Amino acid sequence: MTTKATVRERRGQPSHREDLRGELLAAAVRYVLREGHESLSMRRLAEEVGVSPGAPYHHFPDRRALLVAVALEGYRAMFAQNSAGADADDDPRAALTSAFLNFIRFAAANPTLFTLMYESELVRPVLAPELAEAQAEGYQLMRRLIGRIATGISDTERAVRIATIWSAIFGYALQCNRSMLRAYPAEPPPDELAPQVVQQALRLLA
Repeated sequence: MTTKATVRERRGQPSHREDLRGELLAAAVRYVLREGHESLSMRRLAEEVGVSPGAPYHHFPDRRALLVAVALEGYRAMFAQNSAGADADDDPRAALTSAFLNFIRFAAANPTLFTLMYESELVRPVLAPELAEAQAEGYQLMRRLIGRIATGISDTERAVRIATIWSAIFGYALQCNRSMLRAYPAEPPPDELAPQVVQQALRLLA
C-alpha cells in the first residue's frame, strides 16, 4: 500500500531532499548538454528530477535565474580545465596557448552549453551581470599573461592586440560550432587546425 509519505517522497518535495537545488542544477546542466537551453522550462526540469512543478521555484525564482546558474556551472567547468597555477607559470606563452586551446576544446565538446554561455538571451541585449563577472575572470587571466609577453608597448597597443587575438580565438571556436569552417583537401581538420590558429594569433605578441 502506498502511503502519503511515499507519495511525497516520490514527488520530491523540498523537505525530503537534502540538496534539491544541487539536484535541480545538475539535471538542468545535463538537459542543456543533451537538448540545448531553448526547450528547458521549470516544469520540464521538475519532471527531469521527479519533483512537483512548484519545487524548482523554491531555489530559482524564474527560468532566467536557472539559466544563469547553468551558465555559471559552464564557466566553472571551463576554468577548471586550466591548471591552478597557470597564471604563475614560468612560461606565460605556454600557459596562454594552453588556455586558448582549452577554450576551443570546451566549446567543441559542449556546443549547447557554450551557446547558452555566449550566444543566448543571457548576453542579449545586455550581458547578465553574473556572466559578466565570470567572463571578466577569464579576460583578466588572458590580460595578465599577455602583459608578461608583450612588454615594451603602450597600453593602447596592448589592448588592440588583446582584442585582435581574442577575436581570432573566439571566432574560431564559434565558427567550428556553427559548422562554418569547411574542410578542404589542403586544410587540416578542426582539432589539428586549432593549435595552428592559436599560434598564428599569438604571433601578434612576438
